[in-house]
Amino acid sequence: MKKINSLEMNLIRLALHHLAVIKSLGGTGSVSATARDLGLTQSAISHRMKEAERRVGSSLFFRDGHSISLNPAGRRLLQSADRILSEVAMAERDLGRLSSGFNDTIRIGAACYAGFGWYPPLFDLMRQEMPKVSLEIVSEISEDPVVLLNNNQADIVLAATPVLQNNIQSTSLIEDQLVAVLPVDHPLASKDYLDPEDFEKEIFVTHHTLPETGREYEKIFKPNGIMPRQVISAGRSQAVMEMILNGLAVTVLPKLAVQEQAARMGLPLRPLGNEGMPIHWYALVRSKPDDNSLVAQVLDYVQQSMQIQQRAL
Repeated sequence: MKKINSLEMNLIRLALHHLAVIKSLGGTGSVSATARDLGLTQSAISHRMKEAERRVGSSLFFRDGHSISLNPAGRRLLQSADRILSEVAMAERDLGRLSSGFNDTIRIGAACYAGFGWYPPLFDLMRQEMPKVSLEIVSEISEDPVVLLNNNQADIVLAATPVLQNNIQSTSLIEDQLVAVLPVDHPLASKDYLDPEDFEKEIFVTHHTLPETGREYEKIFKPNGIMPRQVISAGRSQAVMEMILNGLAVTVLPKLAVQEQAARMGLPLRPLGNEGMPIHWYALVRSKPDDNSLVAQVLDYVQQSMQIQQRAL
């Protein structure tokens, strides 16, 4: 990692409170809403906006009556503000845990389609075996789970595909399979398993429309030269499941990620093909952990927890 020297430190003109204003304005588009968000007066927000522009020597905002938006320079700062403020918040939480008796914190992220049935057994294992290690589930999601590692938002990321990058180590955890998730009373639920052509007339809902290695596009649609009649990007797991619950679409997800939620919602699952369609869950870390490292120990407990979850299903 590049070190910041004293000359570069002297060139840093913005403080965290300027970045907080930029981040909030990027979401609210309003000085009054940003003031409420940050617990400040509107005049204080306006002052910080002007001070930020003066310090960087550039306009950062479009002003249109009561509406405020970020111009290209402001949007560039917003990208950094998100990362910097998130990292500072995590560092402060880690310090708080250290002062309250925890020695280390391990942050676990997951791909947007991952479930969390493995978390309770993992928490229980960690509490028994590593009581001085704090476990945190990262709330941020990304279409590319490697972003969580590269931005230092997570120490471990769970994904259903490996990553072939020199700075990323992929560790196979457990075998799973892809399953179709169907609305209640859907005609396809009468079948023992689904064939690729069963999806041609269906509305297919997914987290995002970017084809992923080892998922339904590569394993089902592309090899058979078919596509559903419509593909909808819903962004989050809850939105995907609500679309299915309301009878509007079908999807394909890893069984381990969806089985418990589908059971609670009464949604039928069906295998893909007569022999099923296996996939693997992987743990991604920034570099290969030493066998005795803290990350390696937690990885072992993650694998045990996923096995516990799988046996319980």
